[in-house]
Amino acid sequence: MVLQSTQAQVAQCETPPERRARHVPLVMAAHAAAVQPLVRRALELIAIGLISASLTGCISYTVGQGAETTAPGERSSSSSVNLVPGTLKDATSNASTRRPSVDTDVRFGIDDRSDIGFRIATYSGFMVTWKRQITRADTSKFPENRTRAAFMLGGGLLNAGEHAGFEATLIASGPWSPAGQFYGAVRAIQVAPITSSARHDDPVMGFSLGYLFGSKERSMGPELGVYYDRSVLGLNTNRILVIPSFVVRRNGFPGFGRRL
Repeated sequence: MVLQSTQAQVAQCETPPERRARHVPLVMAAHAAAVQPLVRRALELIAIGLISASLTGCISYTVGQGAETTAPGERSSSSSVNLVPGTLKDATSNASTRRPSVDTDVRFGIDDRSDIGFRIATYSGFMVTWKRQITRADTSKFPENRTRAAFMLGGGLLNAGEHAGFEATLIASGPWSPAGQFYGAVRAIQVAPITSSARHDDPVMGFSLGYLFGSKERSMGPELGVYYDRSVLGLNTNRILVIPSFVVRRNGFPGFGRRL
């Protein structure tokens, strides 16, 4: 009773600013306690996604580029983040969730119609690709900023070296406008086991549509892919995958510049 009376007297003597100052730490502590479980859950999903990506046969669904090739003697780079559905299980509801996937691609120009690229596929492997424009080289009759088409072939190692990966992509893109560039692509992917413990898997086929806001020098934008992936490895619970992505690309590579 004496303690309660003392607290009441102190509260009566406090001015409103003093009272607010005394309650702020309590409110902040309550908010922190409420947010901590959400932060832990988010970190848990990210960690599971990265571990799953490093231990499973992750392929690159995101195209992230138009049909134009990197200029001879120069480099370009792009990074993409996508969410692949039906690849993780929620511990409480046992429902399928989405796995985050991150790809980084660096391209080097060979000539006015070809370049080569090196892609890191979700930290579990890599892919070397060669892109060749089908459309004619730039001339006075065929200006630089125009609709283009190209094919891209690639091969590499996935699933921490347990599978060889192969892909073929046909890309078409429009000219760059003040707002950006629209592009679309059709892609086929196949992985093949190269170790005794690895399993065979079925081919993956689908298409992607994207839009890059910005310019040819720097751009970013969304991409949406739809793929048929009947995973024998049991990586996906759905055969039809709808995969949203976000792409950031630029001419040059951070820390190394544009020229080779």
